[in-house]
Amino acid sequence: MGKGSGRRIEDINKIRDNWDSIFKKRDKKQITKVIIEFEMPGYPSIDQINNHVEKLLKEDKITGLTITKNA
Repeated sequence: MGKGSGRRIEDINKIRDNWDSIFKKRDKKQITKVIIEFEMPGYPSIDQINNHVEKLLKEDKITGLTITKNA
């Protein structure tokens, strides 16, 4: 055989197995933004905010908005 006269030996199964990992589009991560809105008097500390949120959850008084997008 001369130079370039034939195909190189290839493992077709290996090519098929790796095709998607080489050429498919990468999956984008999904990001969910959670917004919880409520009012509290004064300038509460983070502990006071956490306690208030826990109280609202227990009383089933929380309403929220979630937004999911691809990043």
